[in-house]
Order: sequence, then C-alpha cells, then structure tokens
Amino acid sequence: MPIRRRGDGEIIEEGTEPVRSRQAGPADQGSSEASTAPVERGGRSDSLFVGGGAAEGWEAPTKPIGKGGDGKTRIVTPGVRRRGDEGASVQEEDPMADPPVGWLVVVRGPGKGRVLTLGNGLNPIGRSAESRVRLDFGDDNISRANHARLVYEPRQRRWLLNHGDGTNLTYLNGEVVMSAVELQSGAEIQLGETSLRFQAFCSQEFDWPDVDD
Repeated sequence: MPIRRRGDGEIIEEGTEPVRSRQAGPADQGSSEASTAPVERGGRSDSLFVGGGAAEGWEAPTKPIGKGGDGKTRIVTPGVRRRGDEGASVQEEDPMADPPVGWLVVVRGPGKGRVLTLGNGLNPIGRSAESRVRLDFGDDNISRANHARLVYEPRQRRWLLNHGDGTNLTYLNGEVVMSAVELQSGAEIQLGETSLRFQAFCSQEFDWPDVDD
C-alpha cells in the first residue's frame, strides 16, 4: 500500500484517516498531576481525580458517624447522665437520693412478674403517673390515686399497710384492711384483680444508716 507524507512529516496511508502522533501527556512529562473524569454523586457531577485523589469541591467527613467530635465512641448507660458533645454539663444522678427499702412483686393479675420499688416513708399506690407506686398494667379496679398506702417508718424500722381513698377495698392475706396494720415480709396484698407479694429490704435487721461510708 503506498504511503504518503505530509509536509510536516505525518504519515498518510491510502484510504485512511491520518495517523497522528501521540502527544506526550502529563504522565510522560513526569508530572504528578492526574487527569480528571466526571463522576456522578447524588444527582450532581463532580470531578474525581483519577488515581485515588479527592473529588473536587468535596470534603471528606471529619466527624465519624456514631462518634463524638473528638472521634471517641460514646457509650450511654440508661439512668446515668453524662457531659454532651456540646459541652453542656449535667450532673450524674444519685441512686441514694431515694434508696430502695422494699419491693412489691405482681404475682397475679395484669402485669404479672413486674417489680415495684418502695421508698422510705409513705408509698401511695395507684394507676396515675403521680403515684409513687404506679400499678398501671390494665386493672381498672385499682384507683387512679391512693388506693392503698405502704409505709416504712424508719425510727422503729417497721412496715405498715393502710387503705386509701378508693371505693374498692384493700386486702391483706385475704382479710380486708380498714385501718393501719403491721406488714410482714412475704405478705400478700390484693387490690382489685391484682395480687402483690411484699418483700422488705430494710427492717430491724438492716437499714441504710447501718452502712458505713
């Protein structure tokens, strides 16, 4: 096949387009600058540096997902308040602000298996959120407020049970309660369709003042 040349030295083959000499690119010239190619990112086109560079006009996130601004993982414990990332200081809750002195366990009726904590002094029982001992598990026969009262009297270290203001009665071990009666650990209290087993923590044998700091 005949070969012709242009005046500038380029080879022209018969019946073909001119064969052009390859131009030296940045890589041939020893330059570290890489070529760019368009890359789609969330509906827009960015220039991405070929060779592992960052996208033009795009910054890598400096705050790791799920971590604080300093890069440290935050572990949140229920019931314990900590200092937030914004620097707002909050105090850790004190568990001894209202220490447990006994418990009620639902053994029959709605909420069976639930445990309710009793505090020092007067413990009114009811379905409302304002009740210190809230029995809101679906038994509408329990009064909203002050159906009954459990009392821990710290001076003599004894427990008492008394009926409250509700029209439905309170029973202790099957006997109706009309006035304050002494309460022993293991006793069963019945309110509406719910039966509760009482367990004392503080008593003649132990109370929180006995613990040395």
